Amino acid sequence: MDDREPSLPPVPDRHRRELYSPASPGAGELPDVVGPDGVRVSLRVEPAIDRLKRLRYLFFTPPVVTDPVRAYVGYRHVPGWVQRVLLKDRWSVQIEADNGDRRRLVAPDYPAAVDEARRVREGIARDGVAYLRTLSS
Repeated sequence: MDDREPSLPPVPDRHRRELYSPASPGAGELPDVVGPDGVRVSLRVEPAIDRLKRLRYLFFTPPVVTDPVRAYVGYRHVPGWVQRVLLKDRWSVQIEADNGDRRRLVAPDYPAAVDEARRVREGIARDGVAYLRTLSS
């Protein structure tokens, strides 16, 4: 992870798949929160490109054995370029409740995304999952 503040714990290793993982090294998770309604909510802060990388992995497998150079460039270097240039280094906060409620918030940079995630976590701890209805998706 970069030396940017504020920082979050990294995504657990169970979410990474070695060299060609759809989870970026800079992604992080806040501890799960349970509001007064008893529903557990997970919050994850990640670069905007991670969502596109997950979609790509649904339909394609990296040709690591048949074309290792193209796989390395296409799955390791191109996403970083897309994140920096096309997505202008935006970050997102993925919110998922155990009742199936999901939200995605977009932030202009990493510190803003972490602040947004912490604000949402505090709102859920105070009001429960009903707080998610106040957020725009």
